[in-house]
Amino acid sequence: MNQDKSSIQRAIELHKAGRLAEAETIYLGLLRVRPNDADALHFLGLLRMHQGRRPAAIELMQRSLKFVPKNAHAWNNLGNLLQAEQDEDGAEQAYIRATNLAPKMAEAWFNLGILFRRKRKPEEALRSFRAVLDSNPRFSGAYESLGLLLYRMGRNDHAADVYRKWLEVEPDHPVARHMYAATSGQSVPARADDRYVAKVFDGFASSFDESLKNLDYAAPQLLSAALAERIDFGHGNLDVLDAGCGTGLCGLLLRSSAKTLVGVDLSAGMLAKARARKVYDELVEAELCAHMRSRPAAFDLVNCADTLCYFGDLGEAANAAQCCLRPGGHIGFTVEAAATDAAEPFKIQAHGRYGHSAPYVMSVLQDAGFQDVQRESVVLRKERGEDVSGHLVIGRLPA
Repeated sequence: MNQDKSSIQRAIELHKAGRLAEAETIYLGLLRVRPNDADALHFLGLLRMHQGRRPAAIELMQRSLKFVPKNAHAWNNLGNLLQAEQDEDGAEQAYIRATNLAPKMAEAWFNLGILFRRKRKPEEALRSFRAVLDSNPRFSGAYESLGLLLYRMGRNDHAADVYRKWLEVEPDHPVARHMYAATSGQSVPARADDRYVAKVFDGFASSFDESLKNLDYAAPQLLSAALAERIDFGHGNLDVLDAGCGTGLCGLLLRSSAKTLVGVDLSAGMLAKARARKVYDELVEAELCAHMRSRPAAFDLVNCADTLCYFGDLGEAANAAQCCLRPGGHIGFTVEAAATDAAEPFKIQAHGRYGHSAPYVMSVLQDAGFQDVQRESVVLRKERGEDVSGHLVIGRLPA
């Protein structure tokens, strides 16, 4: 028995080190001798999950639980597998078994909260996320998920309290700082911190395109259509900068107009998705204003769809665009419209983005030296089931 324990510990170490073939050999060897070894079944199930062999992993996990039904970690892992196989009801029952067996198991409560949110059971999700924080007050993901859920439920004051408590635990966390400012109106920055933007979009990259499709996101198409009416579009003779390119949704629309197409973004995860589209000549991980200033008179067009909504003060971005454009060059961008258009130039909103007034977006380009500035009101996407109004703005530098 001691030898078996030593062997499985060695297999687990190899497994954690990514040496799956060696770990698999040990697990299978143990199971040949002891077919009902619950630990070997459990960890071989995890290995099969890492290999992408989910049906086999589920079978092994279920066999393990048959022999040791009080293994909360195995129930949690089974829940993850069932959720990956779209069996949400089975996953829910597995997570509930895990939390009943281990009421302080933060990971299982968090997984249950995410599942309840997906199943549109918001109150159950709230209870689950709060149980995470009761068990582990330093669980960053639970604060973020709880705050976002409260915002979506229209409970902004409660969301602000969550972010305040998060800041007490992690005073320098960029998401906690930004979202507390957004929901409370306290210590609002002139623009979002670069670390906040990179962290949020790195976490969002894998589901970004699908999420925006579900929100009827229209900014890239609206911006391209408006630019086509103003400049020589579709002839492959422009040097184009896609500022805040994200996963490359605009790149697909800009490619036919571009002699060279450069994308810049703060998020490495988003850039990886853009790179896979194979439409850019160059992709750069950088802050967009610094990048524009580093390329003086290099571009004929700066395209910026729904990126400047993470800026309140647009002056720096407008001046940086003026620097990187050639004489006669154009900038086109979209931002969200402020709820009270004439009251303030810009205002942070509870979801963390800034809304801008119509007079301000016009004047900021004019102050940076752009001419023939045009603005139109557009619907950018849906948010909580309602249209998100925005400004589509195009300006030209003197020739």
